[in-house]
Amino acid sequence: MMRPIEIAETRARESDDQHLFMLAYSAGWNAAAEGGDLDARARSLGDDMAAGFIEGVAAHRARTATATQYVPGSRAHVNAIRGSRNA
Repeated sequence: MMRPIEIAETRARESDDQHLFMLAYSAGWNAAAEGGDLDARARSLGDDMAAGFIEGVAAHRARTATATQYVPGSRAHVNAIRGSRNA
């Protein structure tokens, strides 16, 4: 299984500008870690950096994901919706 950075490096090699893709990946990772309005940040980067930015955001979210957030119907998800702490 490839790690997120390996996937990003592979996609960067396929892009027109590898350096720009990885710069945008880093910006996306950092933006996801800081929180806030990711859409506004993505729009400010421009179209040429969008793919790398989105890849960085997705990589950060995948690394920090929990069952509560990403597995609808799981016990943790159902308990979180109900407000229970017994996940």
